[in-house]
This record gives sequence, structure tokens and C-alpha cells, in this order.
Amino acid sequence: MKFALLLFFFSFAFQTPSYSQTQYIEVNSSILKETRQIKLQLPRNYESGKKKYPVVIVLDGDYLFEPFAGDIDYLSYWEIIPESIVVGINQAGFREQDGNIDPGSELPSTTGEDFFDFIAYEVLSYIEDNFRTAPFTIIGGLDDMANFSSFYLLKEKSLFNGFMSLSPDISPKLPERLKRKLNKIDQKIWYYLATSEHDIPELKTKAKTLDSYLSDCDNPNLKYTYRVFENADHFSFVAHAIPRALLFIFSTYGPISELEYETDFLTAKSPSNTLEDKYLLIQELYTIEVPIRIVDFLKTAEAIEELEVWEDYQHLSKLARKATSGTVLHNYFQGLYFEKIGDPKRAIKEYQSAYGLKNAGHLNSDVLLSKADELKRIYGN
Repeated sequence: MKFALLLFFFSFAFQTPSYSQTQYIEVNSSILKETRQIKLQLPRNYESGKKKYPVVIVLDGDYLFEPFAGDIDYLSYWEIIPESIVVGINQAGFREQDGNIDPGSELPSTTGEDFFDFIAYEVLSYIEDNFRTAPFTIIGGLDDMANFSSFYLLKEKSLFNGFMSLSPDISPKLPERLKRKLNKIDQKIWYYLATSEHDIPELKTKAKTLDSYLSDCDNPNLKYTYRVFENADHFSFVAHAIPRALLFIFSTYGPISELEYETDFLTAKSPSNTLEDKYLLIQELYTIEVPIRIVDFLKTAEAIEELEVWEDYQHLSKLARKATSGTVLHNYFQGLYFEKIGDPKRAIKEYQSAYGLKNAGHLNSDVLLSKADELKRIYGN
């Protein structure tokens, strides 16, 4: 490989500041044969452990880095998405040459090919070598750079798991190419496409064309959505699109959404298995072990109630014993199971066994003891 012998180094413009602040790094690139600047934001809690983090690459970092970094910091603070390493690639003065595409092949060419390889072989390698990264990467860009980022999907194996394509200036051949690739891709891919009601007409048409191809893809490995933002133009819609794109791509990580509840949990034979699979996938994607959230236990119980699959409470109670040991949750689900199958004596015993245990959300031992008393009143001692 011609890149195997490439040597490059990164020199810091000034002393590295504390984590969560922006670091400005001067890159002496062997591929580009020039110095370029990247911005870096590490998670607030980076110093406090050994956890690994997803990486978000932001093209046009000179003006898009800050809104991306701010939204990621805010959403991860509330544990809606995972904490992530954010990397912005400044392109002021270089954007046209970075996005150079051969008019015949409609693929990155000359300076565009160099920039493509710069991200793949230098920026990503540097981040992976020097920071604790999870094997989950995202790339985002606007118009020309949104189009450019999609070329990574055409590689045999995509370097990126998530794509945030904001008002892409799509090359004519790209929609068909992406459709062919995404129909057969064997890795999980999230693709978020967005435009706006008052976008530049040509770009709005191109986004709609791309959507007509991608929405026709039939591959369970592809998670795709398309959004047209009302009352917004080419630039203002970006502020609305970035957080929604992050929520979409990191939807597996967050608490059960209403869409997820309807499409996954209410269609499942076993909602508790669906819950377990969700958290196993979180561990697989982000290499972090997140305990099942109490709110997700309760949401799964709602699905069990709607589907009337009472046996599923047994498995849910086992998951609760493991994830929320010492709380009333295990006894609550066991009590519900016995109550639903018509065994009030055992239900009463389970509810009473919760005395003195820790709260789980709105549930506490008083609530469970009240349920036991109600069953006694109905069925007697």
C-alpha cells in the first residue's frame, strides 16, 4: 500500500488545555504536503476512567465544529447519547480543492483524493492511536462536503457507521451507487439526510432525488431517515438538523423512544428479549456496558401489558435482579406475573418481600405493600 510508508506528525499549536475545551492541533500532513488545522473536543469525563468513546468527524470544522460539539456535550450530559470525541477539520481556504471530483468518474480526484486519504489514513489513525476510541465513527458535512462524505460508503468496508448528510450537493451518479452498495452492505449503517423548505432549489431537488433511491433500499443493516425542515433556509436548518441527526444515529443508545417502542417492542413476541438485545447492541457498538435503565424496564412492562404476554414478566424480573439489584423492581415484576396468572397469594408474597428495598423510579416498597394490601382485600388472607 502506498500509504504504508507515509510518515506524518501532529504538533500542538499551544499547550493542551483541559478536557471538554477545544484543542487546536496543527497537522503537518505527509499526504497533503501542507499544514492543516483540526479542532478536538474530548468528553468532560475523559480523565476519570478507561472508557472508550465514539468519534465524530466534522467537515467544515471552521464553522460546523462548535454546533456539533455543543450538541454532543449537551445530549451526552443527559445520557441521551454517549459521550464522544469530536474532531473538526478546518477547511477555510481549502474547501474547493478538498472537494475536487473528477468530472468523468465522479469520484474524488487529485487534491480531493488526497483529502479523502488524509481523513482516512492520518486524522482517524491519529485519533485512534492517541485516544480511547470505540469502533463507532460518524462523519457529518454540509452541501459539497455532505456529498464528499458519502464517498466513504463506496469503499469495500465503510470507515464510518453514521452519516449526517445535510443538504448534500449530490453528484449525479452517487444515488444509484449508494443504493447498490447499501442494498448489500453487511455492516450496520445509519444515514441521516436532511434539507429545508427554503433550501437552495437545486440542492433541495438533489436531496429529494437521493431520498427516492435510499428509501427504496431493502437491507436491515441500513437505518435511514429523511427530513425536510419547515420555515428554514440552507443555513438556518443546520442548527435544527444536527441534534436530530445525533439522536437518530445514536437512537440505539438512548432510552426507548416512542418510535422504537411502537416498531420494535409492540411487534415483539418477547418485549423483555427486545430490551436485552437493545443493551447488548449498545455494548457491541460502543464497547461500553450500560446498565438497563429503570425507565426502559418500565417501558418494557407497558409493552408486556399491551401484548398480554404475562410469561415475559419472568424474564424481565431476572434482568431486573441483575441490573437493579437491591431495588424493588425484581419483586414488582414477579408480583405482576403471579397477579396476572391468577395466583394472588404468591403475588402478595412478592410484593411484601420488597419491604426495605431501594426505590426504582416512582416505585418504592410502600407502593408494593399497598398492592399487597389491595390483593388481600380482594381475595382475603
